[in-house]
Amino acid sequence: MINLPEDFKKNILLIYPDEAIDFFEALLNPPVTSVRVNPSKNADMFKDATLVPWCEEGFYLAHRPSFITDPLFHAGAYYVQESSGMFLQYVLKQLPGIDMPLTALDLCAAPGGKSTLMQRVLHPHSALIANEIIKTRVPVLVENMLRWGLPNQIITNNDAKQVGNMSALIDLMLVDAPCSGEGLFRKDQAAIKEWSPENVMLCAGRQQRILREVLAALKPGGFLIYTTCTYNETENDGIVKWLCNDMGLIPFEIDVPELWPIEQIQKYMFKFLPHKVKGEGLFMAVLQKPLAEKLHENKFKEPKLNFVSRKLFPQLTPWLSNPDDFDFVTENDFIYALPKTILPVFAVARSKLYVKHAGICMGKFDKHGELIPEHHLALSICLSKNIESIEVDKNTALLFLKKVTFSLPQVFEQGWYVLRYQGLALGWIKVLPNRINNYLPAGYRIIKELD
Repeated sequence: MINLPEDFKKNILLIYPDEAIDFFEALLNPPVTSVRVNPSKNADMFKDATLVPWCEEGFYLAHRPSFITDPLFHAGAYYVQESSGMFLQYVLKQLPGIDMPLTALDLCAAPGGKSTLMQRVLHPHSALIANEIIKTRVPVLVENMLRWGLPNQIITNNDAKQVGNMSALIDLMLVDAPCSGEGLFRKDQAAIKEWSPENVMLCAGRQQRILREVLAALKPGGFLIYTTCTYNETENDGIVKWLCNDMGLIPFEIDVPELWPIEQIQKYMFKFLPHKVKGEGLFMAVLQKPLAEKLHENKFKEPKLNFVSRKLFPQLTPWLSNPDDFDFVTENDFIYALPKTILPVFAVARSKLYVKHAGICMGKFDKHGELIPEHHLALSICLSKNIESIEVDKNTALLFLKKVTFSLPQVFEQGWYVLRYQGLALGWIKVLPNRINNYLPAGYRIIKELD
């Protein structure tokens, strides 16, 4: 039984007087489980599940399985994501120019669901800056994005003001703002305990500060998608009104099928209510920065990058299926393959922001000059098909993911291999004369006991 705060109930009665009973009753229903399949990994899954109407790869599941004990989850075959948030895919596809190379920003990106969804829609030559303001949330963002396997991301850890210093660099900006979390009441008791009218006002003030500081990074003519997981008008409609009246943004209307159970306000604000949608609470607004009378061309001072010597290319290019599309740079002894198309954005980001990861982390050379491949390289969709791999069954895959002793189906020659389950990479092993070394990062191992 959910004990809703009295002030919250009064607010819902005020906003939805004719629907409040249905609204409150819907919060008693169990949360819905939904997933989004990764088309880049060609996973043939969830055929019998119900499709999420606004997302081509989104599916509702009849029950919640144990994702942590599914090797395909660890391989990045799919992402467990709340279905309402998948509406972002539909919105993005309605924006003009979305099929052209862009520079995009997800300001509050952890845990990574919306960033990986943006990568799905954006042109492959686009650059996505996935930023997380809170330092402790960065590792899960890195893990989820690297598991997804695409190379065009730049992952950063900065506050909104620092990101705003990249003046007029961003074509498309997503701000999934920290909020009072009313839309999570059904699945998160902590959100109920933390809720108060004072916290709503505190969140609204924080949202204004974040938006005010970051909007300088948005190009004239660029798009802002503002979203929260809450219901109140203070953090939703009120913030949008402030963005238009005080910050000069203009609404951008998109057409949404009338059959979808989404509350639409003038075709640019969208509300997902628990008694109408099969999912949790969400608010999303689409706005545009007006074109300036005279476009200012930014001239960023490009920092010096540590490019890898071409002498080392023969030891790097065989690992990638399309090596000519990349430049190789070094950072703290690690070698990164950066898509040439995102290199200019990376150079700016590196000069302005704290970059935690970019492109594909290839690995580092040992003292004998051999490349020790990084876990990310194994999961990348750009890994060369010529790299030796070993297909294993589910039991062996789970033992690998727990980093415990396992055996291979046959004897293999010494060397590096990608361990695969149902054709999808799980990570690296190195076969030695007397043992098998498991190179799965310790932080990614399964801790839960297996049945």
